Amino acid sequence: MRAISRRRFLGGTAALAAGGAGIALVGCGDGSDARRSPTSPAPVTATPAGSAATATPARALRWTRVEAAGAPSPRRDHSLTFHAGEGVLYAFGGRAGGVSTNELWTFDPRGSRWTKVDAAGEAPAPRFGHNAFYDGQARRVVVALGQGDSGFFDDVWAFEGGRWRRLDDPSADHPEIRYGAASAHDASARRLIVSHGFTDKGRFDDTWAFSLADNRWSQVKTSGDRPIKRCLTRGLWLEAQQALAIFGGQTDSNPFLGDFWLLETARGRWAEQQVARPGARNLYGADFDASAGRWYVVSGNTPDGPVAETWVYDIRAQSWQPLMTEGEPTPRYSADAAVADGRVFLFAGHDGSAEVGDLWVLG
Repeated sequence: MRAISRRRFLGGTAALAAGGAGIALVGCGDGSDARRSPTSPAPVTATPAGSAATATPARALRWTRVEAAGAPSPRRDHSLTFHAGEGVLYAFGGRAGGVSTNELWTFDPRGSRWTKVDAAGEAPAPRFGHNAFYDGQARRVVVALGQGDSGFFDDVWAFEGGRWRRLDDPSADHPEIRYGAASAHDASARRLIVSHGFTDKGRFDDTWAFSLADNRWSQVKTSGDRPIKRCLTRGLWLEAQQALAIFGGQTDSNPFLGDFWLLETARGRWAEQQVARPGARNLYGADFDASAGRWYVVSGNTPDGPVAETWVYDIRAQSWQPLMTEGEPTPRYSADAAVADGRVFLFAGHDGSAEVGDLWVLG
């Protein structure tokens, strides 16, 4: 079992350490920010693993490396999405060899094989740091926003029936182009929620919704305190609370954030959650297991460098806990995770010295 240091459990701020070399590439803003910063030092820190409060299982779960022929080349800042209708994982985009790509790959967990998809029609431009999710009602993978080698994007695309199709109207209202934003799929309202993110103009703290019913963007109005402008973060939709949750990320004045916020979208009010939580990090992989009510946060970059930790946020208990695991993947950031039939898959990323292309499964 890999030990987790006390420092990695602290939710406070820290300066960029050696493991953050891959973050300097994107900058994530100009440092000017009048919005509220995370509470510092952290008023609540994560509970060390093994204490009674974590309710850690007596038997550790195991990560296993998946050996599969024909795998994609090493990459980072891509997306990994489980298509429940087809029973396969879709890996899209990212940076391979430092160059943006729009390759689309599927991985079939039943046959342990990768397949490169030759999609029909115009495809999204090569990009990384985008947002992706599975739209179960329409049985399609949706990709939005991101950054390419020549700029940023504000478009929304769907892959269905072997073909890409752009969903948004370029002439209608849009959020500012951006990448590294938090996003979540509100399935009951058939919309994508996007918040924060970054471009060469700076960081954002606004929130937008994209309707999958009429393919239009609308801004979610908020008032009061809100999370500091940031990027390299992730989002979670909490159906019972009708709220967007975001955790961690990076802002110019602090490369490693560890705060946890909820936005009740109907009221337009953000509230910082003062609960035990993972230590500060960015560029982590994450996905939600709706059947178990668990949001998995895997790997990421921290003040100590890349990590191989696995954390779970239980939406029913409204609490975080670290998972005790064996056989962990090598520490990394810029990987992505996806839950498929109760198992967590982690693909590719950067280990602090090079891009990696391995696939792992927890379950």
